[in-house]
Amino acid sequence: MMNARKARNTAHDAMVQERQSEDATWSCCGWVCSSAPEMYKHIAISHGDILQQRTLQFQERSAQQPKLDESALEFMTRRAHKYASDPINLDCSCDPSKGTVILFYVYLPISHPLDLAKLHKLWSEELNFYGKVKVATEGINATLAGSSESIAMYIDRLTSHPEFQSLELFQPLPSASETDQISLEERRFKFFKPTEGCRHVFDEVISIKVVEEICPLGAPELNVYNDPENKRGKLTPKEFHQKLKELEGNDDVVILDVRNYYESSIGRFPGAITPPIRKFSSFKDYVTRNKSQFAGKTILSYCTGGIRCEKATSYLRQSLGSDEDVQPSQVLMLEGGIHNYLEWIKHEGMAKDSLWLGKNYVFDARQSLGLEGPTTTSDTEQVVDKLISSCQACGRPCARYVKCDGFGCHKLVIACPSCSSAVSSSKSGLFCCVDCHEMGEGVHEYVISGQTSKPGTIRVKRGICKCEQERRKELGVEKINCT
Repeated sequence: MMNARKARNTAHDAMVQERQSEDATWSCCGWVCSSAPEMYKHIAISHGDILQQRTLQFQERSAQQPKLDESALEFMTRRAHKYASDPINLDCSCDPSKGTVILFYVYLPISHPLDLAKLHKLWSEELNFYGKVKVATEGINATLAGSSESIAMYIDRLTSHPEFQSLELFQPLPSASETDQISLEERRFKFFKPTEGCRHVFDEVISIKVVEEICPLGAPELNVYNDPENKRGKLTPKEFHQKLKELEGNDDVVILDVRNYYESSIGRFPGAITPPIRKFSSFKDYVTRNKSQFAGKTILSYCTGGIRCEKATSYLRQSLGSDEDVQPSQVLMLEGGIHNYLEWIKHEGMAKDSLWLGKNYVFDARQSLGLEGPTTTSDTEQVVDKLISSCQACGRPCARYVKCDGFGCHKLVIACPSCSSAVSSSKSGLFCCVDCHEMGEGVHEYVISGQTSKPGTIRVKRGICKCEQERRKELGVEKINCT
Protein backbone atom coordinates (compact mmCIF):
# COMPACT_ATOMS: atom_id res chain seq x y z
CA MET A 1 0.00 0.00 0.00
CA MET A 2 1.14 3.56 -0.73
CA ASN A 3 2.67 5.15 2.39
CA ALA A 4 0.87 8.10 3.98
CA ARG A 5 3.37 10.74 2.86
CA LYS A 6 3.35 9.69 -0.77
CA ALA A 7 -0.46 9.37 -0.74
CA ARG A 8 -0.80 12.88 0.69
CA ASN A 9 1.60 14.32 -1.90
CA THR A 10 -0.31 12.59 -4.69
CA ALA A 11 -3.65 13.86 -3.38
CA HIS A 12 -2.24 17.37 -2.95
CA ASP A 13 -0.87 17.38 -6.52
CA ALA A 14 -4.22 16.21 -7.88
CA MET A 15 -6.15 18.91 -6.02
CA VAL A 16 -3.78 21.61 -7.32
CA GLN A 17 -4.06 20.33 -10.87
CA GLU A 18 -7.86 20.26 -10.68
CA ARG A 19 -7.85 23.99 -9.87
CA GLN A 20 -5.57 25.02 -12.74
CA SER A 21 -7.06 27.04 -15.59
CA GLU A 22 -5.94 27.16 -19.20
CA ASP A 23 -4.48 30.64 -18.72
CA ALA A 24 -1.84 29.30 -16.27
CA THR A 25 -3.68 30.53 -13.17
CA TRP A 26 -5.26 28.60 -10.29
CA SER A 27 -8.62 29.37 -8.71
CA CYS A 28 -10.44 28.18 -5.60
CA CYS A 29 -13.03 29.64 -3.21
CA GLY A 30 -13.46 32.67 -5.48
CA TRP A 31 -9.71 33.40 -5.21
CA VAL A 32 -7.28 33.39 -8.16
CA CYS A 33 -3.50 33.00 -7.92
CA SER A 34 -0.69 32.86 -10.47
CA SER A 35 1.49 30.09 -9.05
CA ALA A 36 1.07 26.45 -8.07
CA PRO A 37 2.90 26.84 -4.72
CA GLU A 38 0.35 29.45 -3.63
CA MET A 39 -2.51 27.09 -4.42
CA TYR A 40 -0.60 24.27 -2.74
CA LYS A 41 -0.46 26.34 0.45
CA HIS A 42 -4.13 27.42 0.18
CA ILE A 43 -5.31 23.80 -0.07
CA ALA A 44 -3.21 22.76 2.94
CA ILE A 45 -4.60 25.60 5.08
CA SER A 46 -8.22 25.82 3.90
CA HIS A 47 -9.03 22.31 2.74
CA GLY A 48 -7.14 20.04 5.10
CA ASP A 49 -10.22 17.88 5.69
CA ILE A 50 -10.73 17.24 1.97
CA LEU A 51 -7.02 16.64 1.52
CA GLN A 52 -7.12 14.01 4.26
CA GLN A 53 -10.11 12.29 2.62
CA ARG A 54 -8.36 12.24 -0.77
CA THR A 55 -5.21 10.88 0.90
CA LEU A 56 -7.14 7.96 2.36
CA GLN A 57 -8.75 7.33 -1.03
CA PHE A 58 -5.36 7.10 -2.72
CA GLN A 59 -4.13 4.71 -0.03
CA GLU A 60 -7.22 2.52 -0.41
CA ARG A 61 -6.81 2.40 -4.18
CA SER A 62 -3.16 1.47 -3.94
CA ALA A 63 -3.98 -1.29 -1.46
CA GLN A 64 -6.39 -2.81 -4.00
CA GLN A 65 -3.79 -2.80 -6.75
CA PRO A 66 -1.69 -5.93 -7.30
CA LYS A 67 1.76 -5.81 -5.73
CA LEU A 68 4.67 -4.96 -8.00
CA ASP A 69 6.66 -7.97 -9.14
CA GLU A 70 10.35 -8.27 -8.33
CA SER A 71 11.31 -7.01 -11.77
CA ALA A 72 9.69 -3.67 -10.90
CA LEU A 73 11.03 -3.40 -7.34
CA GLU A 74 14.64 -3.19 -8.53
CA PHE A 75 13.81 0.16 -10.15
CA MET A 76 12.47 1.63 -6.92
CA THR A 77 15.05 0.75 -4.26
CA ARG A 78 18.01 2.86 -3.13
CA ARG A 79 21.11 2.77 -5.31
CA ALA A 80 23.76 2.27 -2.63
CA HIS A 81 23.62 0.19 0.55
CA LYS A 82 23.28 1.96 3.88
CA TYR A 83 26.61 3.43 5.05
CA ALA A 84 27.90 3.13 1.46
CA SER A 85 28.29 5.65 -1.39
CA ASP A 86 29.41 5.83 -5.00
CA PRO A 87 33.15 5.68 -5.80
CA ILE A 88 34.80 9.02 -6.62
CA ASN A 89 38.26 7.87 -7.66
CA LEU A 90 39.14 6.32 -11.02
CA ASP A 91 41.70 3.51 -11.00
CA CYS A 92 41.98 1.90 -14.43
CA SER A 93 44.36 1.78 -17.40
CA CYS A 94 41.77 2.28 -20.15
CA ASP A 95 42.35 4.72 -22.98
CA PRO A 96 39.63 7.34 -22.26
CA SER A 97 39.59 8.43 -25.93
CA LYS A 98 37.99 5.10 -26.89
CA GLY A 99 35.01 5.63 -24.61
CA THR A 100 32.29 8.23 -24.19
CA VAL A 101 30.45 9.63 -21.19
CA ILE A 102 27.16 11.42 -21.83
CA LEU A 103 25.17 13.69 -19.53
CA PHE A 104 21.63 14.64 -20.53
CA TYR A 105 18.11 15.34 -19.36
CA VAL A 106 14.80 16.45 -20.74
CA TYR A 107 11.56 17.56 -19.13
CA LEU A 108 8.70 16.09 -21.16
CA PRO A 109 5.72 13.87 -20.27
CA ILE A 110 6.65 10.18 -20.02
CA SER A 111 3.60 7.93 -20.36
CA HIS A 112 5.01 4.80 -18.70
CA PRO A 113 8.18 5.44 -16.68
CA LEU A 114 8.51 1.83 -15.53
CA ASP A 115 8.42 0.53 -19.11
CA LEU A 116 11.12 3.03 -20.09
CA ALA A 117 13.23 1.97 -17.10
CA LYS A 118 12.94 -1.69 -18.08
CA LEU A 119 13.90 -0.81 -21.64
CA HIS A 120 17.03 0.95 -20.37
CA LYS A 121 17.95 -2.16 -18.39
CA LEU A 122 17.65 -4.22 -21.57
CA TRP A 123 19.68 -1.72 -23.59
CA SER A 124 22.41 -1.60 -20.94
CA GLU A 125 22.80 -5.38 -21.13
CA GLU A 126 22.83 -5.41 -24.93
CA LEU A 127 25.15 -2.43 -25.39
CA ASN A 128 27.33 -2.86 -22.29
CA PHE A 129 27.06 0.66 -20.87
CA TYR A 130 26.90 1.80 -17.25
CA GLY A 131 25.82 4.83 -15.25
CA LYS A 132 22.76 6.37 -13.62
CA VAL A 133 19.28 6.84 -15.06
CA LYS A 134 16.27 8.47 -13.39
CA VAL A 135 12.88 8.25 -15.06
CA ALA A 136 9.65 9.97 -13.96
CA THR A 137 6.41 11.12 -15.51
CA GLU A 138 8.10 14.55 -15.89
CA GLY A 139 11.07 13.31 -17.96
CA ILE A 140 14.46 11.58 -17.86
CA ASN A 141 17.83 12.43 -16.30
CA ALA A 142 20.86 10.28 -17.15
CA THR A 143 24.62 10.05 -17.25
CA LEU A 144 26.07 6.98 -18.98
CA ALA A 145 29.46 5.62 -20.02
CA GLY A 146 30.61 2.93 -22.42
CA SER A 147 32.55 2.42 -25.61
CA SER A 148 32.03 5.17 -28.18
CA GLU A 149 30.21 2.67 -30.41
CA SER A 150 27.80 1.50 -27.71
CA ILE A 151 26.94 5.06 -26.62
CA ALA A 152 26.34 6.06 -30.25
CA MET A 153 23.94 3.12 -30.62
CA TYR A 154 22.18 4.09 -27.40
CA ILE A 155 21.69 7.65 -28.65
CA ASP A 156 20.17 6.35 -31.90
CA ARG A 157 17.78 4.09 -29.97
CA LEU A 158 16.68 6.74 -27.50
CA THR A 159 16.12 9.50 -30.05
CA SER A 160 14.04 7.22 -32.27
CA HIS A 161 11.87 6.07 -29.33
CA PRO A 162 8.28 7.45 -29.62
CA GLU A 163 8.53 9.31 -26.29
CA PHE A 164 11.54 11.33 -27.55
CA GLN A 165 10.85 11.87 -31.24
CA SER A 166 9.54 15.37 -30.49
CA LEU A 167 13.14 16.36 -29.73
CA GLU A 168 13.93 15.84 -33.43
CA LEU A 169 17.32 14.32 -32.66
CA PHE A 170 16.83 11.02 -34.49
CA GLN A 171 18.88 10.04 -37.54
CA PRO A 172 17.55 11.56 -40.79
CA LEU A 173 16.83 9.60 -43.94
CA PRO A 174 19.86 8.62 -46.05
CA SER A 175 18.76 11.24 -48.55
CA ALA A 176 19.25 14.06 -46.00
CA SER A 177 21.65 16.80 -47.03
CA GLU A 178 25.12 17.19 -45.58
CA THR A 179 24.00 20.44 -43.94
CA ASP A 180 21.13 18.67 -42.16
CA GLN A 181 23.51 15.96 -40.96
CA ILE A 182 25.97 18.49 -39.55
CA SER A 183 23.12 20.37 -37.84
CA LEU A 184 21.93 17.12 -36.23
CA GLU A 185 25.42 16.31 -34.94
CA GLU A 186 25.73 19.78 -33.40
CA ARG A 187 22.32 19.57 -31.72
CA ARG A 188 23.07 16.08 -30.42
CA PHE A 189 26.40 17.29 -29.05
CA LYS A 190 24.72 20.10 -27.09
CA PHE A 191 21.97 17.80 -25.81
CA PHE A 192 23.99 14.71 -24.79
CA LYS A 193 27.18 16.60 -23.76
CA PRO A 194 29.66 13.82 -24.66
CA THR A 195 33.14 13.72 -23.13
CA GLU A 196 35.94 11.17 -23.14
CA GLY A 197 35.84 8.44 -20.50
CA CYS A 198 35.57 4.69 -20.05
CA ARG A 199 32.85 2.60 -18.43
CA HIS A 200 34.88 2.42 -15.20
CA VAL A 201 33.87 5.96 -14.25
CA PHE A 202 30.73 4.31 -12.87
CA ASP A 203 32.58 1.29 -11.47
CA GLU A 204 30.81 -0.86 -14.11
CA VAL A 205 27.47 -0.42 -12.33
CA ILE A 206 24.15 0.58 -13.88
CA SER A 207 21.50 2.23 -11.70
CA ILE A 208 18.06 2.77 -13.24
CA LYS A 209 15.35 4.19 -11.01
CA VAL A 210 11.73 5.25 -11.37
CA VAL A 211 11.34 8.37 -9.25
CA GLU A 212 8.87 11.16 -8.48
CA GLU A 213 11.21 13.90 -9.71
CA ILE A 214 14.19 13.47 -12.05
CA CYS A 215 15.86 16.29 -10.14
CA PRO A 216 14.62 16.09 -6.53
CA LEU A 217 13.74 19.64 -5.47
CA GLY A 218 10.85 18.38 -3.36
CA ALA A 219 8.35 20.33 -5.45
CA PRO A 220 6.39 17.79 -7.49
CA GLU A 221 3.77 20.46 -8.19
CA LEU A 222 6.21 22.31 -10.49
CA ASN A 223 5.50 21.75 -14.16
CA VAL A 224 8.68 22.81 -15.93
CA TYR A 225 7.65 22.04 -19.51
CA ASN A 226 4.50 24.16 -19.10
CA ASP A 227 6.36 27.17 -17.68
CA PRO A 228 5.74 29.89 -20.32
CA GLU A 229 8.99 31.67 -19.34
CA ASN A 230 11.14 28.54 -19.45
CA LYS A 231 12.41 28.78 -23.03
CA ARG A 232 12.64 32.57 -23.01
CA GLY A 233 14.78 32.46 -19.89
CA LYS A 234 17.62 30.41 -21.39
CA LEU A 235 20.90 32.00 -22.43
CA THR A 236 23.39 30.30 -24.75
CA PRO A 237 26.97 30.10 -23.42
CA LYS A 238 27.89 33.07 -25.62
CA GLU A 239 24.96 35.14 -24.34
CA PHE A 240 25.70 34.17 -20.74
CA HIS A 241 29.36 35.13 -21.18
CA GLN A 242 28.40 38.51 -22.62
CA LYS A 243 25.85 39.14 -19.86
CA LEU A 244 28.45 38.44 -17.17
CA LYS A 245 30.88 40.88 -18.74
CA GLU A 246 28.28 43.58 -19.38
CA LEU A 247 26.74 43.40 -15.92
CA GLU A 248 29.94 43.01 -13.90
CA GLY A 249 29.68 45.08 -10.73
CA ASN A 250 25.99 45.84 -11.28
CA ASP A 251 24.18 45.73 -7.93
CA ASP A 252 20.92 44.84 -9.65
CA VAL A 253 22.30 41.48 -10.79
CA VAL A 254 22.57 38.24 -8.82
CA ILE A 255 24.75 35.43 -10.17
CA LEU A 256 23.32 32.31 -8.54
CA ASP A 257 25.03 28.90 -8.35
CA VAL A 258 22.26 26.37 -7.71
CA ARG A 259 24.61 23.43 -7.13
CA ASN A 260 25.75 21.88 -3.85
CA TYR A 261 28.48 23.49 -1.74
CA TYR A 262 31.10 20.82 -2.51
CA GLU A 263 30.65 21.56 -6.22
CA SER A 264 30.96 25.33 -5.90
CA SER A 265 33.94 24.89 -3.55
CA ILE A 266 36.16 23.82 -6.47
CA GLY A 267 34.63 25.89 -9.29
CA ARG A 268 32.35 28.87 -9.90
CA PHE A 269 31.81 32.05 -11.87
CA PRO A 270 33.22 35.27 -10.32
CA GLY A 271 30.90 37.00 -7.87
CA ALA A 272 28.45 34.10 -7.69
CA ILE A 273 26.31 33.44 -4.64
CA THR A 274 27.05 29.85 -3.59
CA PRO A 275 24.35 28.51 -1.22
CA PRO A 276 25.77 26.19 1.49
CA ILE A 277 23.39 23.37 0.53
CA ARG A 278 24.36 19.71 0.55
CA LYS A 279 21.50 18.51 -1.65
CA PHE A 280 19.26 20.23 -4.17
CA SER A 281 16.10 19.67 -2.14
CA SER A 282 17.46 22.26 0.34
CA PHE A 283 17.33 24.96 -2.34
CA LYS A 284 13.67 25.73 -1.57
CA ASP A 285 14.48 26.42 2.06
CA TYR A 286 17.45 28.58 1.03
CA VAL A 287 15.21 30.71 -1.23
CA THR A 288 12.60 31.10 1.52
CA ARG A 289 15.24 32.33 3.98
CA ASN A 290 16.90 34.68 1.49
CA LYS A 291 14.01 36.18 -0.47
CA SER A 292 15.15 39.76 0.03
CA GLN A 293 18.40 39.32 -1.92
CA PHE A 294 16.42 38.51 -5.09
CA ALA A 295 13.98 41.45 -4.90
CA GLY A 296 14.02 43.48 -8.10
CA LYS A 297 17.16 41.74 -9.32
CA THR A 298 18.09 40.04 -12.57
CA ILE A 299 19.08 36.50 -11.61
CA LEU A 300 21.69 34.71 -13.75
CA SER A 301 21.69 31.08 -12.63
CA TYR A 302 23.89 28.16 -13.59
CA CYS A 303 24.54 24.51 -12.71
CA THR A 304 26.48 21.54 -14.13
CA GLY A 305 24.37 20.66 -17.16
CA GLY A 306 21.18 22.69 -16.87
CA ILE A 307 18.73 20.32 -15.17
CA ARG A 308 18.81 21.96 -11.74
CA CYS A 309 18.50 25.43 -13.27
CA GLU A 310 15.35 24.35 -15.10
CA LYS A 311 13.72 23.49 -11.77
CA ALA A 312 15.32 26.32 -9.80
CA THR A 313 14.31 29.09 -12.22
CA SER A 314 10.75 27.79 -12.46
CA TYR A 315 10.57 27.64 -8.67
CA LEU A 316 11.97 31.17 -8.31
CA ARG A 317 9.40 32.54 -10.78
CA GLN A 318 6.47 30.72 -9.20
CA SER A 319 7.36 31.15 -5.53
CA LEU A 320 8.54 34.79 -5.67
CA GLY A 321 6.71 36.09 -8.73
CA SER A 322 3.45 36.99 -7.00
CA ASP A 323 5.03 38.94 -4.12
CA GLU A 324 6.00 42.47 -5.21
CA ASP A 325 8.29 42.88 -2.20
CA VAL A 326 10.59 40.03 -3.29
CA GLN A 327 9.72 39.60 -6.98
CA PRO A 328 12.85 39.32 -9.18
CA SER A 329 13.09 41.53 -12.26
CA GLN A 330 14.16 38.64 -14.49
CA VAL A 331 15.19 35.01 -13.98
CA LEU A 332 17.65 33.58 -16.50
CA MET A 333 19.75 30.42 -16.77
CA LEU A 334 22.84 29.15 -18.60
CA GLU A 335 21.52 26.69 -21.18
CA GLY A 336 23.45 23.42 -21.08
CA GLY A 337 25.16 24.49 -17.87
CA ILE A 338 28.85 24.88 -17.10
CA HIS A 339 29.58 21.89 -19.31
CA ASN A 340 28.37 23.58 -22.48
CA TYR A 341 30.02 26.86 -21.47
CA LEU A 342 33.43 25.17 -21.23
CA GLU A 343 32.85 23.35 -24.53
CA TRP A 344 31.99 26.68 -26.17
CA ILE A 345 35.16 28.25 -24.75
CA LYS A 346 37.24 25.38 -26.15
CA HIS A 347 35.54 25.50 -29.54
CA GLU A 348 36.10 29.23 -29.83
CA GLY A 349 39.72 29.00 -28.64
CA MET A 350 38.98 31.46 -25.83
CA ALA A 351 40.69 29.75 -22.89
CA LYS A 352 42.40 32.98 -21.81
CA ASP A 353 39.06 34.83 -21.88
CA SER A 354 37.10 32.20 -19.94
CA LEU A 355 35.21 33.61 -16.96
CA TRP A 356 34.99 30.19 -15.31
CA LEU A 357 37.22 29.65 -12.29
CA GLY A 358 38.33 26.19 -11.18
CA LYS A 359 36.79 22.84 -12.05
CA ASN A 360 33.31 21.64 -12.95
CA TYR A 361 32.33 18.81 -10.57
CA VAL A 362 30.78 15.77 -12.28
CA PHE A 363 28.98 12.86 -10.62
CA ASP A 364 31.30 10.04 -11.64
CA ALA A 365 34.79 8.81 -10.75
CA ARG A 366 36.48 11.46 -12.91
CA GLN A 367 35.37 13.92 -10.19
CA SER A 368 35.60 17.11 -12.24
CA LEU A 369 36.29 18.55 -15.66
CA GLY A 370 37.86 21.79 -16.77
CA LEU A 371 39.45 23.32 -19.82
CA GLU A 372 42.24 20.77 -19.40
CA GLY A 373 40.00 17.72 -18.88
CA PRO A 374 39.36 15.61 -15.77
CA THR A 375 40.97 15.94 -12.36
CA THR A 376 43.32 12.99 -11.90
CA THR A 377 45.60 11.58 -9.21
CA SER A 378 48.48 13.51 -10.77
CA ASP A 379 50.46 15.90 -8.60
CA THR A 380 50.28 18.63 -11.22
CA GLU A 381 47.29 20.84 -12.02
CA GLN A 382 47.09 22.90 -15.18
CA VAL A 383 47.39 26.65 -14.58
CA VAL A 384 44.77 27.37 -17.26
CA ASP A 385 42.04 25.96 -15.00
CA LYS A 386 42.57 28.79 -12.46
CA LEU A 387 42.15 26.61 -9.37
CA ILE A 388 40.29 28.29 -6.50
CA SER A 389 40.48 25.44 -3.97
CA SER A 390 43.28 23.97 -1.89
CA CYS A 391 44.23 20.78 -0.06
CA GLN A 392 42.64 20.64 3.40
CA ALA A 393 45.80 19.13 4.86
CA CYS A 394 48.64 21.19 3.37
CA GLY A 395 46.98 24.14 1.62
CA ARG A 396 48.41 23.36 -1.79
CA PRO A 397 46.22 24.43 -4.79
CA CYS A 398 44.11 21.40 -5.60
CA ALA A 399 40.66 20.37 -6.88
CA ARG A 400 40.90 16.66 -6.08
CA TYR A 401 38.45 15.05 -3.68
CA VAL A 402 38.73 12.05 -1.39
CA LYS A 403 36.08 10.72 0.97
CA CYS A 404 36.12 11.41 4.67
CA ASP A 405 37.13 8.22 6.50
CA GLY A 406 34.46 8.78 9.15
CA PHE A 407 32.21 5.72 9.14
CA GLY A 408 28.96 6.51 7.32
CA CYS A 409 30.00 10.12 6.59
CA HIS A 410 30.76 10.23 2.82
CA LYS A 411 31.56 13.96 2.93
CA LEU A 412 34.15 15.04 0.40
CA VAL A 413 37.52 16.38 1.47
CA ILE A 414 39.86 18.27 -0.87
CA ALA A 415 43.24 16.55 -0.75
CA CYS A 416 46.33 16.48 -2.95
CA PRO A 417 47.98 13.10 -3.76
CA SER A 418 50.85 13.86 -1.37
CA CYS A 419 48.46 14.07 1.58
CA SER A 420 46.15 11.25 0.49
CA SER A 421 46.97 8.65 -2.15
CA ALA A 422 43.45 7.16 -1.99
CA VAL A 423 42.16 5.23 -4.99
CA SER A 424 38.70 3.74 -5.49
CA SER A 425 39.03 0.91 -2.96
CA SER A 426 41.30 2.44 -0.31
CA LYS A 427 40.89 4.69 2.72
CA SER A 428 41.77 8.36 2.34
CA GLY A 429 43.40 8.74 5.75
CA LEU A 430 41.62 12.08 6.18
CA PHE A 431 38.52 13.26 8.02
CA CYS A 432 36.25 16.23 7.43
CA CYS A 433 36.74 17.13 11.12
CA VAL A 434 37.83 15.59 14.42
CA ASP A 435 34.22 15.16 15.57
CA CYS A 436 33.46 13.00 12.55
CA HIS A 437 36.36 10.67 13.32
CA GLU A 438 35.19 10.10 16.89
CA MET A 439 31.48 9.67 16.06
CA GLY A 440 32.23 7.36 13.15
CA GLU A 441 34.27 5.03 15.34
CA GLY A 442 31.34 4.61 17.75
CA VAL A 443 28.85 3.82 14.98
CA HIS A 444 31.29 1.45 13.27
CA GLU A 445 31.77 -0.59 16.45
CA TYR A 446 28.00 -0.71 16.94
CA VAL A 447 27.36 -1.95 13.37
CA ILE A 448 30.11 -4.59 13.18
CA SER A 449 29.15 -5.96 16.61
CA GLY A 450 25.80 -7.01 15.17
CA GLN A 451 23.83 -5.12 17.82
CA THR A 452 21.65 -3.47 15.16
CA SER A 453 19.53 -6.61 14.92
CA LYS A 454 19.19 -7.26 18.65
CA PRO A 455 15.85 -6.24 20.23
CA GLY A 456 16.10 -3.84 23.15
CA THR A 457 19.54 -2.58 22.14
CA ILE A 458 20.10 1.17 22.45
CA ARG A 459 20.63 2.52 18.95
CA VAL A 460 23.92 4.31 18.32
CA LYS A 461 23.61 7.27 15.94
CA ARG A 462 26.32 9.26 14.22
CA GLY A 463 25.06 12.64 15.25
CA ILE A 464 26.12 15.84 13.46
CA CYS A 465 29.83 16.60 13.25
CA LYS A 466 31.22 20.11 13.80
CA CYS A 467 31.83 21.01 10.14
CA GLU A 468 28.29 19.92 9.26
CA GLN A 469 26.96 22.01 12.15
CA GLU A 470 28.84 25.02 10.74
CA ARG A 471 27.34 24.46 7.29
CA ARG A 472 23.82 24.21 8.69
CA LYS A 473 24.39 27.30 10.80
CA GLU A 474 25.43 29.23 7.67
CA LEU A 475 22.35 27.95 5.86
CA GLY A 476 20.19 29.00 8.81
CA VAL A 477 18.57 25.58 9.16
CA GLU A 478 19.14 25.41 12.89
CA LYS A 479 20.70 27.48 15.63
CA ILE A 480 23.68 25.59 17.03
CA ASN A 481 26.30 26.69 19.52
CA CYS A 482 29.51 25.60 17.86
CA THR A 483 31.90 27.01 20.47
